[in-house]
Amino acid sequence: MSKNLKYYGHACFELTYGNTTVLFDPFFTNNPVNTAQASDIKKCDYIFVSHGHFDHLGDAVDLSKSTGATIISTAEIGNMCLEKGCSVHKMHLGGKRSFDFGSVRLTPAMHGACIPGEHAAGSVIDFFDTSIYFARDTSLFGDMALIGRLETIDYALQHLGLNPAKS
Repeated sequence: MSKNLKYYGHACFELTYGNTTVLFDPFFTNNPVNTAQASDIKKCDYIFVSHGHFDHLGDAVDLSKSTGATIISTAEIGNMCLEKGCSVHKMHLGGKRSFDFGSVRLTPAMHGACIPGEHAAGSVIDFFDTSIYFARDTSLFGDMALIGRLETIDYALQHLGLNPAKS
């Protein structure tokens, strides 16, 4: 059995292994570079949301409700999603938590966040013994080196923007 990483466009990725599926920043609706639709996602266990901008929070609430997926994000995003009836796990920057697939460490991201009090976040996900650093929306910053010293990273992902042809 192999792990599968699927890129949907912008910052939206899907990671699967066996019966476990996770989505990162599920921006499907009105995404000009994404040909898939949120309704195409029939199974999802976890949804990682980096921050509250429309192109990252995207379809997370609707997908959580339709699939029963748990949204993993900052406390502020978690509180907002909880109020909308979603299953959530709230984290703070620097925190690390074990899940049935492995673990998640929430890392800083230097970027606006959209929701008062919120911080944009990246994450290091240990997904069935494969470690992935998803920097999300961020500028380059010195503490990225610290993240690499704290975690063994096998792969790194970064979004490409709404129009990668012009980036």
